Amino acid sequence: MPGGLRELLTRRRLGGAALVLAGLAVAVAVLWPVLGGGDGEDANAKAVRLVSVPQLGLAFAHPRSWTRSVKGRVIRLRSPDGSAVMTFASPVAGRQPQRVKAALERELRRQLKPVTVIRDGPGRLGGRKVSTLELRGSTRGGRVRALALVATTQYRTYAVTLLTPARPSRKRLEEVSQILATVDLVKPRRAAR
Repeated sequence: MPGGLRELLTRRRLGGAALVLAGLAVAVAVLWPVLGGGDGEDANAKAVRLVSVPQLGLAFAHPRSWTRSVKGRVIRLRSPDGSAVMTFASPVAGRQPQRVKAALERELRRQLKPVTVIRDGPGRLGGRKVSTLELRGSTRGGRVRALALVATTQYRTYAVTLLTPARPSRKRLEEVSQILATVDLVKPRRAAR
């Protein structure tokens, strides 16, 4: 590979990495006050984790107390008490928000019976306008609420779901709101070889 081309590609990678890191720095700045940073509380209990998945063009921050697992293209977050579960997925390439939202709704209706639609309309994910669907229903474990958010870029369509008890705690709702506010969707990058 010619030296000039290698240098250009390296600059592009560094530029993309700098953009993702800048977005994550903003996310930390948003989460820090909400999670009690700098007020004398135990810093370990209030710290955040930064998540960046360049192959999916996805980045976000979450409280360190939440657990994270990854299976394929799905990232799952669970609150410390298990009362809130969030999933981040990028199931399809390109702009296909109606298809993804319809699939999410079918799956949620299958799992939550009987189900009531609470809200179907616009919402926000990070700084992006998205389509949302909020449902209330029942599982074997009791009454739950489900929120589905569908975002699209010219490269991918993203699905974020949240499951909580029918009446989640204020603390959990604040944490969830802050996680959703930190989501950044950028052009996906191929994994380095």
